[in-house]
Amino acid sequence: MTHAHKFHKFLVPLASVFWVALGVLSPFEAASAQVLRCTDARTGKVTYTDSACDSGTQSREVQPRKSPEELAQERAQGEEAAQRMRERLAAEAAATQQREAQQAREEREARRAQRGTSAADYANSAACANARRALDAVAASVAGNAEDQSARLDTAQRQMELSCLGPEGYARAEAARANRPQVVVVQPPAWPVHPRPPHQPNRADRPYIKGCTSFTCTDSNGKRYPRTGPGSFDGR
Repeated sequence: MTHAHKFHKFLVPLASVFWVALGVLSPFEAASAQVLRCTDARTGKVTYTDSACDSGTQSREVQPRKSPEELAQERAQGEEAAQRMRERLAAEAAATQQREAQQAREEREARRAQRGTSAADYANSAACANARRALDAVAASVAGNAEDQSARLDTAQRQMELSCLGPEGYARAEAARANRPQVVVVQPPAWPVHPRPPHQPNRADRPYIKGCTSFTCTDSNGKRYPRTGPGSFDGR
């Protein structure tokens, strides 16, 4: 039940008390004055007033003026009736809330019992026993390589969890498995791996002098060198 719904259920009895109290007290306030019935002698039209009737009309007292003691007594009776109404509505609201809380507890207990019964049924089922035997058989098998054996074990384990835990338990096991850190084992190669020697360019790929001036020479890559002395092409 939402908070808005609970507030509405609380507000309705409170409004009822307000209107009941208003309906009980208002007549006493209105009855504090005398009420006269005025009848027009010519047209027969009837009106009511708390003062004297107009001339030419017949008057008859409908509600006599009440004494202060009578008004106080009626007002006390009205307040007492309104208090009883408030107490009754509050008791009904408390009883309704208690019934709803009890119903919610019973529903939770029923769901918990249903989950426990379902888990026991899955664990004691023939499908669970078959899945356990299949997992034991795969674990005892040595056929295939290590990677194939690991895949078969994982499949058999998942089938056993589904058969013995049920769909809800299997979903929880899958969630726990997904949150575990993954361990990746890298198998070393079956033969030794030797590092490759650094690349040695062929002599034909090496630069050569294409031309010289009085002071510099230019190789086949466009690089310039002094013709003689330190840094010359022959001194490299």
